[in-house]
Amino acid sequence: MLRLKDPNLNARYAPGVNSEAYLWRVCEVNALTRATPSLHNDDAIVPALVAQGFALEHARDWTATGCVEPTSCGRHFGHTNCMMLNLVAPLEMALHDGWHPVLHSQVGPHSGAAESFANYESFWEAYKTQLGFVIDKSVEANNLLGRAHQTLKPSPLFSALFDGPMQAGKDVTQGGALYNTSGTAMIGLTDVVDSLAAVHLLVFEEKQLSLAELVRALEANFVGHETLALQLTRKVPKFGQRNALTQRLAGDVQAFVSERFAAQEHYRGGRYLPGYWSMSNHVAFGLLSGALPSGRPKGKPFTPGLTPSATASASLTNQMHAVAQLDRTHMPNNIAFNIKVVPGPKDTHRQLVDRMTAYAAAYFELGGMQMQFNVVSTETLRDAMQNPDEYRDLLVRISGYNAYFVELNRDIQMELIERMDHTLGGEPS
Repeated sequence: MLRLKDPNLNARYAPGVNSEAYLWRVCEVNALTRATPSLHNDDAIVPALVAQGFALEHARDWTATGCVEPTSCGRHFGHTNCMMLNLVAPLEMALHDGWHPVLHSQVGPHSGAAESFANYESFWEAYKTQLGFVIDKSVEANNLLGRAHQTLKPSPLFSALFDGPMQAGKDVTQGGALYNTSGTAMIGLTDVVDSLAAVHLLVFEEKQLSLAELVRALEANFVGHETLALQLTRKVPKFGQRNALTQRLAGDVQAFVSERFAAQEHYRGGRYLPGYWSMSNHVAFGLLSGALPSGRPKGKPFTPGLTPSATASASLTNQMHAVAQLDRTHMPNNIAFNIKVVPGPKDTHRQLVDRMTAYAAAYFELGGMQMQFNVVSTETLRDAMQNPDEYRDLLVRISGYNAYFVELNRDIQMELIERMDHTLGGEPS
């Protein structure tokens, strides 16, 4: 009733275990608050933790830390937001031989000029070179920070609250907890996949233009290349459309990320676990990015969490299928799948909640890990920007956390407004 933004509430759901009435009530609370709680699927999260070495009984006893990140209670020192990694920056560096076009600096290693790539596979190798470089440097920095923490800030009281430190004789900062991990947030996957699809299809498969010509259009922010921008935005397959190419490309990126992190040394002897959520950094990182082969112009926000782009114009059912089909073992630090739903003009409260419940149940049966609803229309959000005093309690979910809409900065407000509206029971509007 109060629509409080804190504490951040998450609801677990186990298909076949929890009742339909429980899921219905969770969705009803979400409809009443407009943004909380987010919903999590035990049938996806528990196996993802077990695949990382958690005992089954410990994986089942999990809760969400921070935004959405699974943590086994009292025995798992997860450090679940050790880094927020920009997946788009390595793509830009792959297009410019390691040079970052917005930072105007040779950030990454040389991996080949745009003219040098004979096929998609060679460009994909360049992207992996740049992404691997960024991952390695991020882990190196985090390990240095962790070792400084061990020396300067041991945590005996914190250690007393965990299983493991007493038996091992180690502080949690030294790896004394039963499970030791560090969780990452991989930001911009949809933007990367949509861009890789454009390169794959237009440059190397259909040969409509060269990669060098595409890079020149990006450097001009599509000025003078408006037809190409429209084609990239509207004609190239997008993640979320249940398209075989984009689904495969998303799996390729996630598999590489998972393998690269798995190969890293960890300062507490544990593992780095990738997740796909962004808090509000999809907006901040977007400001630091140039135009992309997906058709996205310079400076615009990336898509939040693991959400298909609004330019995909994909139905909610297609989006749910695309996200649910991704390999959950590559996302053990969880995801944020953001959905903005709008009640139909003649929907009663019960009809709205019935439809939200049906979508949530179907998504979880497909194997989806997490989903979160914003139950608000674009028109309402625009009105709130113009008349903030009338919407002080308008709660929204960004990417894993809640906020009052009128307290957000304009960039984040506009990102929420530009998300796709889904009228439940119909096609996106």
